[in-house]
Order: sequence, then structure tokens, then C-alpha cells
Amino acid sequence: MEVQGFIVLDINMKRAVFVLFFVFPSLLSGAITGKIMGRIIDVETRKPLSFVNITLEKTTMGAITNNDGNYYIINIPPGEYNVRAQMMGYRTVVKKGIYVDAGKTVFTNFELEETVIEMKDVIIVRATRPLIEPGATHSSRVFASKEIERIPRAYSVLRLLEIQPEVVKDFRLEEYHLRGGRGGEILYLVDGIPVNDRFVGGSAAIDIPVSEVKRVEILKGGFETEYGEAQSGIVNLITASPDTCFSLATSYKTDRTTQQFNTDYVDFSFSNPFPFTRKKVLLLFTGFGDFTDTYTPFGYPHKRGEFWGIKYGARQNNAFGFSMKALVKLLNTGKLTLSGRGNFNAYEKYRHQFIEIPDHSYRYNEESSLYAISWNHSIGYSSFYELKLSSFNTHFHFDPGLSPPEIHLLEEEHLWAEENEIPWIIDDRGVATDTDEDWFYEVGYDSSYHNHKESNNSIMFDFTKQFENKHLIKLGVENHIWHLEKEEIEQLWYYDSTRIDEEGPYPGYGWSRDVYSVHPSQGGVYVQDKYEREGLIVNCGVRYDYFYTGKEIDTEKRFRGYISPRIGFFYPITDKDAFTFSFGLYYQMPEYQYVFMTTKWRGPDRLIGNPELKPECTRAYEFKVEHELPVRAVFSFAMYKKDIRNLINAELVGLYPFKSYKITNSSYGDAMGFEFEFRKPAGKHFTGRIIYILSWAKGKNTKDLENFEDMELPEVMQEYPLSWDERHRVKIVTSYEIGSDTVPHLTGATAVWTYGSGLPYSLIEQVKQGNLAKNSERLPSHSTFDIEVYRKMNVSFTTLTFSLIIENLLNNRNVVKPDRTPYNAGLEDPTTKSKPTTILLELGIGF
Repeated sequence: MEVQGFIVLDINMKRAVFVLFFVFPSLLSGAITGKIMGRIIDVETRKPLSFVNITLEKTTMGAITNNDGNYYIINIPPGEYNVRAQMMGYRTVVKKGIYVDAGKTVFTNFELEETVIEMKDVIIVRATRPLIEPGATHSSRVFASKEIERIPRAYSVLRLLEIQPEVVKDFRLEEYHLRGGRGGEILYLVDGIPVNDRFVGGSAAIDIPVSEVKRVEILKGGFETEYGEAQSGIVNLITASPDTCFSLATSYKTDRTTQQFNTDYVDFSFSNPFPFTRKKVLLLFTGFGDFTDTYTPFGYPHKRGEFWGIKYGARQNNAFGFSMKALVKLLNTGKLTLSGRGNFNAYEKYRHQFIEIPDHSYRYNEESSLYAISWNHSIGYSSFYELKLSSFNTHFHFDPGLSPPEIHLLEEEHLWAEENEIPWIIDDRGVATDTDEDWFYEVGYDSSYHNHKESNNSIMFDFTKQFENKHLIKLGVENHIWHLEKEEIEQLWYYDSTRIDEEGPYPGYGWSRDVYSVHPSQGGVYVQDKYEREGLIVNCGVRYDYFYTGKEIDTEKRFRGYISPRIGFFYPITDKDAFTFSFGLYYQMPEYQYVFMTTKWRGPDRLIGNPELKPECTRAYEFKVEHELPVRAVFSFAMYKKDIRNLINAELVGLYPFKSYKITNSSYGDAMGFEFEFRKPAGKHFTGRIIYILSWAKGKNTKDLENFEDMELPEVMQEYPLSWDERHRVKIVTSYEIGSDTVPHLTGATAVWTYGSGLPYSLIEQVKQGNLAKNSERLPSHSTFDIEVYRKMNVSFTTLTFSLIIENLLNNRNVVKPDRTPYNAGLEDPTTKSKPTTILLELGIGF
């Protein structure tokens, strides 16, 4: 059937689909390899040359030209390569520095010179990367590891995402919004494997430090049908691979020299071939630790625990992780990759109202792990497939430090003392209470207990076939098998002895309980054709996705399916101008907590989950024009429009005997923007980029459950500016280097300036009285200037790196969210302002 202009299938084909997915089980990963193609001709006759050998030096990959002189090499891992063209009777030519990106095509042509004498010398040509790259029809930003290392603030992939001009961070919801979408609409991939926390949406459940990254691509729009379950964008991360020789590197970063926020960051990587395998088995081990008291410390000692005998958790934020990757070369045309990763995080969030009793607020713990086995095999020159098995697990927990029975007992003792007018003072109680009417709590504890676990076991397979030099066909299927467990108890002080048979921990405790264990599944199938001819690229495909709630849920509609057609093309208008256009439907299931929620109470009002929720959908258009300037730079203009439907909303469905809200797909929104960019690629010393974005983001609801959580505010019946609707954003990045990585010394600096015109917010009391509309006010504009200066020295077999990083050099205390603290409290909330000037020193050493 068709719902509001979007295609949604709700057909009874569950058996057929399950047969398909269990016969061909797989998870469609994002693109992690690229392609080189081109044409080879005789330099004098201009005729095509057939049977020319094309090889990538120091690899086993290559091709032979056909009768038209065309060749292609597919399944190339991202990186820089030297391409060799060799044929009997012609001089050999090597083009050095050909950079391949995942999912893109690099066009490399050769002109060979005929010779009657065998020439031993080789013509070496240093390739120049084209300013306008014709390899893809989507819009994205690509960052190599060396580039990320020299960007201030970009210590991890999530921090790199945060500083992108297309991304707005909502500090109230702690979410990232890309091109006007909601916070959970970004898909995060690690080596092609999704790592989103599907329970609660939002950000990635596992963050990767820069030291473990080979390449990051942030897709902003027009992404192909191989990508599912994403509406706003995709962060496609490819981790580093083991080296063929011994290498060891470590770095340490700290602000201790200025005694600011007690921050220490350390990482290491170790790579070496496994002994006695003739470099057929390569190993890589990495790890990191990030410890800080933040710029909003609670200021009390933290005692948490031990890990393998090592004490951790002495600061407000404590994150660390380890990973392992093994690369096994079983065949000349195939490789086996095994990887494992674990991240751990223990922290507190500053809560202004608990400033007098900070150890009574929530304590958070997060754990995540990712294990994968991948087999990549090329079949001749024109085909390859990839088979993957993966298991992704995440665990999120928070509580106020005491169990529900302990908090209930404190509250019972306090009430008994009040009732009996006991003259002595009770030190504490269960409910957080302001006893001296200064707005801050003096006794009591935070009121919720939360624990959720999710496991995603996947089998992955995709297939790619190149037909001549024109069509690249990709197809595949996907299947996710989930196990989700949730235990959420609110208002812990409440106890009901008649409910002692409840499932989950602490039966009978809590005014509201949401406890369940379910086994849903999700998957899809797609086919895609990339047509390339004389610079023209056309990408078209269609994707079918499904969702199955599992047997634990009592509903008539356990199964639903949806189709996503997409098309994009790149056309070179001239040799210095290009035009790109894309259109697509992008579906995504809502956060699983809304599908499987039982009942949530807020006082006498309740919220009901909905297992029959439909997928949210975005219909997006985009076009971009690029022009190469005479100064070896590029100017581009892009425009996008997004129509968003079936968004989550809490809809009032009953008034008697109490208000009842149900989670539905009744919300909507739209986003539009214009992006202007001047880009100066890396030259001998200088590189730079200037970006200006004018955008709008409007909708019916800023938050999914806004009508339930903020029910005192009037419901809006028309679109209004969303909390991340920042009208103007500017970013300027400049870098200057002396030397290169191949010389003994390299000195450089990177400066980044960002500006935003301010986010909207509501004056609550005025909105309640009907005097103002929601989000009718705006925060002040904000700007930040960061700089990083680095020095790299190669001494014998050792590489030393020194860096000075200054974040927010001008110490602008930007307002990032409204301060809800009453005026008479006399102490402003420090989280409403951005981080002050921070000075970090970094030392790195590698062998």
C-alpha cells in the first residue's frame, strides 16, 4: 500500500522472504574497496593497444587491456598505488601516487611509446589527483588517517563527525544531526559492519580512536542502495590493516602542563608478521585510553573497579579499548581477515541540580564488542565476492549508586520520622529533595535504574561483477538476528507488595517498569548498476528491506517490508565543470525501544509502545555543480531538499480514567539547504577549504516523545524550527607544511575556525501561556578557533612527533543550550557554555 506518498509493502510474504534470507544469509556492508579503469593507446598512432599488462606494484592485482584498449581492476583496498603498464615492443610506464577511495572509480589512461630496442629504463610519471573526481554520484567527505591526525579535536571518529559543517550537535539531546535529520538517522559502519545502538538510536555504540583508522568517509546524501537503515547520512570507517614488517607506535597527550581538566590520552599499535609463515599471516594489535575530569567536574573521588588487575575509573570520564586484526593470505586471489574489538566506558554526567550531593546522581557504564571474520575472493579479473560473519554486542547501564530496596528503605524511614514527629534529623531520604528551597538538592537520589543489552549476529555476503568497461553490477542480501533485553525502573522509592511476581530485577519496586527480552530480525536485498562511459556515471538500483518483530510480541502485523528506489548521475559538462544529481527513498525502522515498550508511567499518565510501527522515511533530492578554477582550486555549489514522514510521535489516544499516549508514526518534518565550498587541494605547502551553509530544519516535534515528556506545553499543529535548526554555518580550514613524510623533518600547522548563527529554543513559561511559539527564540551566535602545530622527525629507525594543540584559542564561552537554573539560585549551569581554552601537548614515537 502507499502511505503519504511513500512506498511501504505490508504483504504476507514472510515465508518466502525467510527462505531467501536463510538460504542466502548475509549483511550488506558498506563499500570498502574501489576501482581503477582506463584506456591505453599508442602515443603516435592514437590507436588502442590490446593485451597490455596492467599491474598494481607490490600487489597481485592487475588486468589486461581488451581489443579497444580498455582495462579495469576492481576490489582494490583504499590507499595509494603505483600503476604499471607494460607490453612487448613498448616502453614501460609507471604512474605513481594513484589514490583509490572505497566505492569510487579512478580513471587512469596511458600513452605508450613504441620502441624496436628493449629498453630497461622505465618512464615514471607522478600522477596528479584530479580536482573534480568523477568516481561517485553521492556527496561525501573523505579523510585519510594522516589528514585526521592533523585536525584539532579529531581524536576519534565521533569527534571528527562533530566538527563537520553539515553536522549540528544538539547539546540538550546530546545527538548529532546531519543535514536537518533527527539524531538517530546516521548509520555508523566499522569495516562495513553497523555499530549503532538500535535500542535508543543516537550515536554509534562503539567509538574508534584515530590511531586505528585508515580512512573515514562521511556520506551526506545520495548514497547507493547497498546502504540500508539510514536517512540522514553514513559514517563509513575502514580500520588500519597489519603491516608486512615490524612496526610499533605509541602516543601520549595531556593537559597536565597547564593543570586544566586532568586529561590524559594514550594509544598504541603493534604490527608484525606471524613467525614462520613467510608473511602469509599478519597481525595488528591496538589500544587506547582516554581519561579526564572534563571541564564540568563534580569534584568528588570516583571508585569503580578493576580490569585484569588494573584499577580504573578514578576520573569523571574513563574510556579505554583494545582491538586485534589478523590478515591471512590463503590464495593469491583471496584473503581471510579476523578481527576483534572491545570498548569500555565508565563516567558521570554533570547534573547541576545535584551539585551539593554529586555522588547521588547517575553513574554510567557502557561496554561494546565487535567480532568479525571476513573472506574476500576475486574470481578472475571481473568478479569478486565477500563473505562475513560478525557479532556486535553492547551493554548500557546506569543507576544512582543504590539499589531500589535501599532507596525505598531510606524513603520509608524518612516518612516514618515525619509522621511520628521524631525530633532528630534524618541524614538522607530516597526522593531527591530541596530542603532549604535554594533549587539544589540536599538529600535523596536520582530516580531511575536502566539496563539494556543488545546482540546482533550477522552473516554477510555480497557479489560484484564488472561487464566490460561499462557496467558494474552489485547485488546482495542481508540478515540481522537480534537479541534485545531491557530493564528500566523509574521512581525507585516506590514499592508495591502486590507486584512481587513481576519479571526483571527488583520485583515490586518502581512506579513505572519496562522489562522484556525479544528476538527480532531485520534484513534486505538490493541490486545496483553503475554505468560508466566517457566520464558519465549513472548509478541506479532498488532495495527491499524487511522487519520481523519476533514471536514474543502479540500483534497481528509482525512482518513488514518496504522498497527503496534510488538513482544518481555524474556528468562532466566540460573538462572543468561537472554536474551531479541524486534522488532516493531512505527507510529506517524507529528505535527498538518504541516498538517493544510495554507501558511507561509519568504520574497518572501512561505511554504505550507500538509493535506495529512503520519505518520512518525520507525522500531526498540533491544536485551539485563543481567548477575548476585557474588557481588549481575548485568551487562547488550544492542544494538538497528532504521530505521526512512517519516520524515517531507520542499521540494522545485516551483521557479516561487517565491520559493515555501511544507511540505512532504521526510526526513529520522537512529540511533544505544550500552549500557553498571553495577547496584548495594539497599543494607543495598550502591547502585550504572554506565552507558556508545556509539551511532550514522544521518539523512537528523536536523530540520523539515531546507530547508526553513536555505535556505541559501546547501541542503544535504545524511545523516549527527544530532544536538543531541553525540557519548559517561557516568553516575555514587551512594547513601549511614544510617538508614531507619522506624527508627527515616535517613541520606544519593546521588552523580551524567555525561559526554558527545560533540554535532555537523556547521560553517555557511564555509558551505555556500561549504568548510565544515553540523555539521562537535563538541562542547567541558562536565561534571557535583551534590550532595544531606539529613537528615530525625521522631519526634512524625511529619517528618522533611533537604536537601543540590549542582548542578554543580565543576562549569564547559560547552558549550551547539555555540555562534553566532559576535566577535566585545564584549559580549558573556550566554545561550551558562551551569548553574554555584547552592546551594539550602530544608526544608520539614509532619504529
